[in-house]
Amino acid sequence: MAPSQEITALANQLVASDPFMYSNPLPALPYPYSDRHIIGNHLVSLSNSFPSFHAFPCPFVHNDGRSVTLIRIEGSIFINNCTLALSIWLLETYPHVAPVVYLSPPRDMVLVPEYEYVNSSTGMVSIPYLTNWGTIASNLADLVKEMEMLFSVYHPFCSEYDPRDDLILEIAKAISKDIYGNEMELTRLMQVQSVLKEKDEALMLHLGELEMERDTLEEHSEMEMMNVNLMTSWLCENERRLKAVWTRDDGEVEELFQILDEKGIFDNIIADRAIDDTIYALDKAVQEGCRPVDTYLKSVRGLSREQFFHRAVQMKQRQGGRARRSLRVLIDTW
Repeated sequence: MAPSQEITALANQLVASDPFMYSNPLPALPYPYSDRHIIGNHLVSLSNSFPSFHAFPCPFVHNDGRSVTLIRIEGSIFINNCTLALSIWLLETYPHVAPVVYLSPPRDMVLVPEYEYVNSSTGMVSIPYLTNWGTIASNLADLVKEMEMLFSVYHPFCSEYDPRDDLILEIAKAISKDIYGNEMELTRLMQVQSVLKEKDEALMLHLGELEMERDTLEEHSEMEMMNVNLMTSWLCENERRLKAVWTRDDGEVEELFQILDEKGIFDNIIADRAIDDTIYALDKAVQEGCRPVDTYLKSVRGLSREQFFHRAVQMKQRQGGRARRSLRVLIDTW
């Protein structure tokens, strides 16, 4: 339901940079400009839920005698065939502190004796929603809804009090406390659920990082195993040729190796290190969410295969330079 024009106009004037642009400018209100947008939203939300409520500036006298112009909200709620009139004052520190709420008794009715949520002398309301008021979580519309629910279960007024109604009164109090106790427990559980959800998201993110690290290690492990298998196969195939070549006078060990020129050696080293840099950059891209995991794994597999061949050639190149010394030690041990 659309808010009333009166409250809409008041909300607009609250946040206006120049309130005198309106035909009926507001009197000086004590609310900080930074809070006026929130106050306006609360007023509009209240009017959406309860169109019969009205808001207007009104003088307010504090207990110490100070007088100030505040926003006063007037309206009524219908409870158990009874209309309860409410008066809500937004103090200077609203919305950081709860508003002051007064409840007026209907005609020919009196406040229930020892009613804990309404002061019998002043009519000031002190329900748990006001006691637990929060700047972000609380608002005027929810406040009125809470009073509707509480007063419908535990009515504050009666036509004529009968002492025999004490049992009914105690039952109503117990029901009211149970309702608010359950609401507070539900709020606590929702907060716990929110914290657990955040922790679950953090754990899933960490798990994803661990899985990517595991895949990378598996790729490196496979590459190292391929290197070991290649060397083992090469040694098995060339064992007799090693002995034969080394026992010859000329000792032409180079027959067993394909020695490349220096430029070829340098090119292989550069290619190997470039692939290392590329894989590292891919790791960072995946961790920052810039690259999908499946594309990352496919790229790393291809780069690892290419890097394996570069390193195999480098190994042969290094072995060509160390062959004589290594084979001499090997033959001496035989």
